[in-house]
Amino acid sequence: MTDPTCPPLDDDWLPPCVLEPHPTPKEIDAAQATPRARRAEEDRRRNAPVVNAARAEAEESLRTQRWAWTLRANVERAEAYLARGEDLSLDGAKRLRELTKAANRVVTRALQAATVPFEPEVARASDLAVRTAAREGVAHMTRLDSDWSHDRNREGWGQATTVMGHVLDTLETFSVSQASHALRILRVHRRQLPAPLAARLFDGAPELAELVL
Repeated sequence: MTDPTCPPLDDDWLPPCVLEPHPTPKEIDAAQATPRARRAEEDRRRNAPVVNAARAEAEESLRTQRWAWTLRANVERAEAYLARGEDLSLDGAKRLRELTKAANRVVTRALQAATVPFEPEVARASDLAVRTAAREGVAHMTRLDSDWSHDRNREGWGQATTVMGHVLDTLETFSVSQASHALRILRVHRRQLPAPLAARLFDGAPELAELVL
């Protein structure tokens, strides 16, 4: 029996949820992407101090002591991270910092090695005039080493001498121990030195060729 208080059913009636327009797949993706983008931006702001510090340290290291990045692959990897700019992730910044630390360790080891005298050159290194000439020789060779020994062009330091040479060039004066190492590596490149400077360094000294190869 029909209830007289209820209106008759409309065959064309549809619930409101069906009649409301549905979002397109693109609109759904956009709605979901907004929270992700917001979280990514928050992460970027939170990590910015660490990322910026890693970037600055690497840039300074590559600018001032690129020679300490002994592997070309490490230089290229660091430059790839730096090229990401503001998109550098926290993980990328950590890897960049590790590369920089590796270069710093190279410098530290060379400085420590220079504190142990190279005995065959100690006698000459004890002469102040020779130490002064050794400092000039190191500066001369470093000026020639524009490629940080990455290319075999017979100009400047070689792969076996570039780190010690550049490290010594950061010092204003040499101790006897440091000068002994300067003489050791300058012997390897004696032919690249101006003749008067080479004479001040090595005239009257034994060749010691077997000790520097």
